[in-house]
Amino acid sequence: MNRRHFLETLAAGLLVADCAVPARTSMPAQRSVPVERDENGLTPLRRFFVTAITSFAPRIDVTTSMLTVGGAVEHSFSMLYEELATDPQQTYRAVLQCVGGASGTAEWVGMPLRFLLDRAGIQSDAKKVVFYAGDGYESSIPVAMAMKPDSLLAHRMNGAALQPNHGSPVRLVLPGVYGYKQVKWITRIDVVTENHKGYWEQRGYSDDGTIRS
Repeated sequence: MNRRHFLETLAAGLLVADCAVPARTSMPAQRSVPVERDENGLTPLRRFFVTAITSFAPRIDVTTSMLTVGGAVEHSFSMLYEELATDPQQTYRAVLQCVGGASGTAEWVGMPLRFLLDRAGIQSDAKKVVFYAGDGYESSIPVAMAMKPDSLLAHRMNGAALQPNHGSPVRLVLPGVYGYKQVKWITRIDVVTENHKGYWEQRGYSDDGTIRS
């Protein structure tokens, strides 16, 4: 990210400065940045930190666009975004944290990622699941992590539909993993047989992303 891009992004409110710390290895949780909490212990959406590599959140037209699942699978398919709100659904509270310490706690609602991967049928030699975003961002996680029960494709946050800045229409939620692995504005999910490195991982961030306490 060049200086001009950084300043434009910061001005747009899509970048938290202390989230720009490189995570070259799996790091212990960094210093906590105090944030506001409501009566339920959740971070209000107006106070929830937001980061992105672009100045403005991409707009995905859910009436014309579809989420695609493919790659090293038995059955590639595309689906309407509204189908992510059908069964099965899961709700849980999880902390979203940047490598620099900014964090927020939210209640997330969505479809377990493994439901879509089971539908596609992952090939036996698959290693990673790659997530592509509407802003050009991408990241990947191991198949084993993708198949965890709490790996979620979330479409609701704190009782409301995802806001554009938080990843509408769908984002990845991975408890215990730094935010740069939790891709927003997902347009495509590919299963791959190689060790894929994403946007920040190519720039020195850890390919693991696990928060070490």
